Amino acid sequence: MERQQVRERIRELTLAFFQAKLGLTPRSVEVRGGGDTLEVRVRGFFAPAEKALIDHPKERRAIEDYYLRLFDQLLPLLNAGVGKAGPIVRVQTLLDLRGNECVFMVTLGKESEVIIQNPAEAERE
Repeated sequence: MERQQVRERIRELTLAFFQAKLGLTPRSVEVRGGGDTLEVRVRGFFAPAEKALIDHPKERRAIEDYYLRLFDQLLPLLNAGVGKAGPIVRVQTLLDLRGNECVFMVTLGKESEVIIQNPAEAERE
């Protein structure tokens, strides 16, 4: 799979993830970059009730924690979706609650690289 195809596949998978997990379609999903690092920017996915709570520190933290835990589930989906085009070695999540957007910095690896997603799995090997 060529890099342009990888970018498009990541965009499609990210959109499907948001639709499946949140039951809504984000305003936009963009994938930019080249080489081994891609920026996936998702805009407009908060529910109206969440937007209303963002200015309250306690609720803001709960919303942030919820989304960060949810987004941890994106890495296995992306890895399965891009296949041998280059495993996704790392996804760094940057969540901007006030801006109603999230940026995933996706680092692609080589087929030969071993991905350890769960430290407990590494101990068993």
